[in-house]
Amino acid sequence: MTKTIVITHGSLAKELVDITDQILEKETGAVAICFDLVDEYTELKNKIEQALATFDESDKVIILTDLFGGTASNAAIPFAQKERVEVITGLNLAMLLYLFSQSENKAFVNLCQGVKTAGKDAIIVAGEFLP
Repeated sequence: MTKTIVITHGSLAKELVDITDQILEKETGAVAICFDLVDEYTELKNKIEQALATFDESDKVIILTDLFGGTASNAAIPFAQKERVEVITGLNLAMLLYLFSQSENKAFVNLCQGVKTAGKDAIIVAGEFLP
């Protein structure tokens, strides 16, 4: 089974998980980890470690963070494990909607690539479509 952890500055993680649940009309089970700039880096790493400890060893885990090179991704990347735990940065709502709309049978690597593509494809400059 694939599990999800969403980590962001401020309360964005909680809000994105909540709105995803509302749009899809189901509980996704995603774990939201929110942190403020005053929180300690080690405290954030501990929260990630605690969240991972709640999953089974056989679970695959996707950790979504808001900004590559930011505190969230820097804290999450050390937990990455080839073909088991992946960190994907640049989080947006389209990524979560895609992720939770996919079959559990989808290969983990394909699921991760699909999340990345969904996020990129959702970025549009509206003026480019104007006459």
